[in-house]
Amino acid sequence: MPAAGDVAEKLAQRARQFLLHSFLYYRLGESVIGDDNFDRFTEELRTLRQTHPDLPMPHADLIDPVLGPEASGFQIRRYPPEIVTAAFKVLYAATHPDVPFEEFVSRRGYQVDWPTGGEGASS
Repeated sequence: MPAAGDVAEKLAQRARQFLLHSFLYYRLGESVIGDDNFDRFTEELRTLRQTHPDLPMPHADLIDPVLGPEASGFQIRRYPPEIVTAAFKVLYAATHPDVPFEEFVSRRGYQVDWPTGGEGASS
């Protein structure tokens, strides 16, 4: 049986993946993984959430309402800034590393914010 820390880490990882790939697909119309991969880690997220409801999950307020049998991020209207930034970085690395990041983001109607400690993308 995995340690509680390992389960919590996997739950957090799957939650971030669910949000990141939902943002890419439903807000940007892009995908860097296949449907089968999305379905696989979403099912794992759902199972972890059901079997360990006591463990904290990042962004549970966004994920829990949409994690039903047909788990979809379509209904999520606002994504956390760190998810938006991570999604843009993943998409950028997978599709257009030859274009400056700021231009890549602005082409999609977002802007790059440069907060203290790193870069970010926001709407």
